[in-house]
Amino acid sequence: MKKLFVLTMIFFAGFQLDVFSQQLCDFPNVEIIAELTTGIWAEEISWSIYNDSDELIAGPFSGFEDNSTYFHAFCLEQGCYYALLVDSYGDGWQGGSITFNLLESISGTVVGSSAIIDLPNDSSCGILECMAGTGAPYYATISADLYGEELSWEIVDSEGTQVAGPYGNFGEYITGEESYESFCLTPDCYTVLLYDSYGDGWQGAELTIEDSSGVIVGSGLVPSTPGDFFSFPLPLIEGCPVAGCMNIEAFNYNSSANVDDGSCMRRSDNVTLVSNWTDSSLPNNGFGGAYNDVEGLEVGGIEYAVIGSTLGTHIIDISSYDGEAIEVAFLPGADGGSFVTHRDYHIDGTLLFAVCDQGSSSLQIFDLSDLPATITTVYDSNEFCITAHNVFVDNDSDLLYLCSTSSVGNNSSVKVLDVSTPNSPVEFTDLTPWVNYCHDIYVENDTAWINSGGAGLYVMHIDETPSVIGNLDDYPYQGGNHSGWWIPEDNVYILADETHGSPLKVIDTSDLSDLQVVSILSSEVDPLSIPHNMMMRDGLVFVSYYHDGLQVFDVSTPEDPKRIAWFDTYIENSHAGFAGAWGVHSALPSGRILISDIINGLFVLEIEAEEIVVCPLSPLEWNGLIVESDGYYSSEVPDAIWGTDIELIFAMMNSDVCSTCPGDFDNNGSIGVSDLTIILANIGCTLECEVDLDGNNSTTVGDLLAWLSLFGSNC
Repeated sequence: MKKLFVLTMIFFAGFQLDVFSQQLCDFPNVEIIAELTTGIWAEEISWSIYNDSDELIAGPFSGFEDNSTYFHAFCLEQGCYYALLVDSYGDGWQGGSITFNLLESISGTVVGSSAIIDLPNDSSCGILECMAGTGAPYYATISADLYGEELSWEIVDSEGTQVAGPYGNFGEYITGEESYESFCLTPDCYTVLLYDSYGDGWQGAELTIEDSSGVIVGSGLVPSTPGDFFSFPLPLIEGCPVAGCMNIEAFNYNSSANVDDGSCMRRSDNVTLVSNWTDSSLPNNGFGGAYNDVEGLEVGGIEYAVIGSTLGTHIIDISSYDGEAIEVAFLPGADGGSFVTHRDYHIDGTLLFAVCDQGSSSLQIFDLSDLPATITTVYDSNEFCITAHNVFVDNDSDLLYLCSTSSVGNNSSVKVLDVSTPNSPVEFTDLTPWVNYCHDIYVENDTAWINSGGAGLYVMHIDETPSVIGNLDDYPYQGGNHSGWWIPEDNVYILADETHGSPLKVIDTSDLSDLQVVSILSSEVDPLSIPHNMMMRDGLVFVSYYHDGLQVFDVSTPEDPKRIAWFDTYIENSHAGFAGAWGVHSALPSGRILISDIINGLFVLEIEAEEIVVCPLSPLEWNGLIVESDGYYSSEVPDAIWGTDIELIFAMMNSDVCSTCPGDFDNNGSIGVSDLTIILANIGCTLECEVDLDGNNSTTVGDLLAWLSLFGSNC
């Protein structure tokens, strides 16, 4: 390629195009005229021209005014060029556009932060060949955050032949700057190869490839793990084989894959998805989603979920068993918008207590007893708080606890209200003199467990003269003491620190003056996982575990807790920042579990039924349940254990499963001739066999030989 240079350039603003009717360039140089029309925020606009070696040829042009027209004219030697259009703020050109007088007026604008327009004026230009129909142009953007000099990449076709690149060449990319490449590709199955010369990954840099319409067709980076190489497919023809996980329920589902490579990782274990509800019209907050806390209740035999969003409170009918969740009501917050990240709820009977931690908010109390027909606003006022981080109601005392409140002239760590008359709350006490900060609180039997961030855990007795009766300010894996749940009958408190890599703690509460961590438990997904909120039921703790979705632990043996089930609501799983499962509710009569995901909305889940083979106490009874006596019988026992179902498989009384005397089929206390008659009559059975001594689910000669070894025995 010849060295390209600008021969002449003229810049005008506010003139008609015919000012350039006189030829400026001598053959074979080409005259280029650019017409720029600005919209609003024109001061953010700039543009430049580069050759195909990424050398700056003209520009950058900037300093434009709103709603104006500008003309730029200059001469170029024949060759391959591209125009780089930039918006410094990153929100596009806001009505601005640019047009060039090449190839029937090439035009473009900026939607995000930048765009590329090809300006070919040479028959040998590859991009021109694309436009002639032998291929299609593609544009790559690479942002080198750190150590840009270590980056390079190329593209190979289905035969392994290099068709684009190598780019970067380990030194060409500059740290902190974006670089752009353009190339022409015909339909094929391509692979993009990425390299890092040091072997510690691309350190935040990312390569994005777009087609001429601005659609992203591929992107990737070298992970920050040992190694110097990574690749991703670039299938530019329908039917191109792309290997990956094709199970949509899998943890690592690949939407581009059309060949399953066997790499699928389960999205769940012992949990079934019933339904998922979202509202795409809601504005997103700073976490990239719209949702926050969740609660649940039953009214008139119908179960409902209550989920908070940036705008207010949504009431969702989740009673359907066909996978449909239906919004039946919306309650606007006192304030709402994209600035809202945190709403919190507590339900006492059919009363819903709601607070918000942003904006000009209030304490809201709603009566849900007439769902779905009507919802009554019982109370909505900022008398006691403008904002509050959390709300909790002690059902035994009708005391409401507000954590980290802001109010006119009176901020409080924990403000306690008497809500025995819900439409007229009165202040009962304020715990600020004892606790400087409260992130969350759990209260039962006038005992308050206050999660106080870096200050640890406080236990207080609540009456007219509150007092601190326990404190834990130094414990293993300590982080930001966030939330917890008390099980008084088991003398156990489960504590969550909202800190990357900090596991849950199981605390022995038998002596409140000497609280001790007896065990820890974690999601087992990633060392950087973060627990958030939790709820207990029947010896199980259900945890909304941010990036790791729902995690369920059996803490019936506090010294040896076990993870028994999980469901991932947020399959991206980067574990950076805060995303995924926010709130959890596990107290619905059906045993269904509710999860609110910041980005993905409401999930309704069920713990999968556990199959247990049992023996009836008599031919017609098992633990008080009337069952059939002949053959196997399956029955669901609702809410029997753990708030879920157990599938009971009832065996026959005279089967080897239930018999205390194998081989005594007539139950007369001895193994004799009458039993031989029974086994001979069953030889050949292959399903639900009455006689099966060798455990192979059939009655064969093997069972006869086993029986003969027992012949003559007494039980």
